[in-house]
Amino acid sequence: MRWIRTAVVIAAALLAGGSLPAALLAGGSLPATAGASPDRIVSPQAAAFTPIDASGFTLDPTGTAATYQGLVSRLESDSRIHRATLSGVLSAGVVRTGTWPLCHPTHLSSTYSPSGFCWDHDDDTTDQWVPQGITGSGDASATGYVDGKRLLAASWHAPADALARVSIADYTKPSAGVPYHHLLLIEPYLDSTGAPNFRTVQNVHADGLLWYGNRLFLATGTRLQVFSLDHIWQTVTSGGNAGNIGLYADGAHARWHAWALPMIAEYRTVWGADGGWVSCNSKTGTKPCLNSISLAPDRTSFVTAEYFAPTDGSSPAGARVIRWPLTDSSTGLPETGVVHASEAYSSPVWHLQGAATDGTAFYLTGDCPGTPPAGTDPNDWVCLHRALPGQPPHVLTQGPPLTQNLSYWPQTGELWGINERTNTSTGARVVFKIIPNP
Repeated sequence: MRWIRTAVVIAAALLAGGSLPAALLAGGSLPATAGASPDRIVSPQAAAFTPIDASGFTLDPTGTAATYQGLVSRLESDSRIHRATLSGVLSAGVVRTGTWPLCHPTHLSSTYSPSGFCWDHDDDTTDQWVPQGITGSGDASATGYVDGKRLLAASWHAPADALARVSIADYTKPSAGVPYHHLLLIEPYLDSTGAPNFRTVQNVHADGLLWYGNRLFLATGTRLQVFSLDHIWQTVTSGGNAGNIGLYADGAHARWHAWALPMIAEYRTVWGADGGWVSCNSKTGTKPCLNSISLAPDRTSFVTAEYFAPTDGSSPAGARVIRWPLTDSSTGLPETGVVHASEAYSSPVWHLQGAATDGTAFYLTGDCPGTPPAGTDPNDWVCLHRALPGQPPHVLTQGPPLTQNLSYWPQTGELWGINERTNTSTGARVVFKIIPNP
């Protein structure tokens, strides 16, 4: 979700927060004041991270699992569909290799031992794909490993939300490079003849991403889409249909991607009258947006967060952070039945982007308090906040420009993050991790 800021909003932030610590006025790195660690800098957005009533929030699948999985089964009986395993994807040869260690400035405090990697040059500088969500083996498995590997997964959306994809990267030996592969996200459907086929997922702003067991959960506004890594399809990347999506006489194609991942279920916070897509930008009512998603350390629940950018001049704070149960520990979300939220909070952090929890505190990405120093691009003025329920958040550290989603891995105490900044010349994108409780 791209941030849109104006001088009016920035000035309002300063006025709402009152006086600022001198450290915040002096520069862009949010240094600690004398004798204080960075996590004790109190955000001028100092309203509490407030518990609110969660009883009205639901995720409703409305029977989508049986429909999609029936279509997947029919498609996999077609000789043009070739199933692959995740290990097969990862061993299929290096298509792209990320750069380790971090190759761009991140503004992350050295207190928290920042590290991570950058995408290859093409993915770092492209404006045709934008990274959003972050998850990995620390979510997928209680051991922190999948098939003996430390893996990262990221979601991307194309301009106008025309396409969505997931990248899976092997971070097991980052000093040797970080190889990764792209999988196009697709939706099974019945074509005009009644035959099963597949297409790009429809009208999806691919945002937050959660990997649990063999499932990937993609937060896309009012929808939570479910994909299964048991159903990876190897697709044809050459020939006249290479740029198309779907079944053709010469095979299955996924727009130059070697792999496709079909949707197997979908949950929504609100269903349109025709069952179609419904956009959202809300911090009120019982139909929350799902812009961020992360697994809780108890592995029996997950957390979503809203992005809120008002157009009426009101405060861009107050977006909700909501916890949901994973009611079936073997498969993740139930495939039938409505899911009811278990708790929720109203966040005072402006332009909230991502949220994760270590089981005690919540980590939030959003605006830094106050105005950026002179000459600073406002989109670079991003902070990671730490919040306890019922208390005001504190700034943990400044973060990479346009930081999006977060994922906390309890096995290692790592907080992973991703940013979406586009720079078609030099690049500015990173996948990073810190140790928030050193």
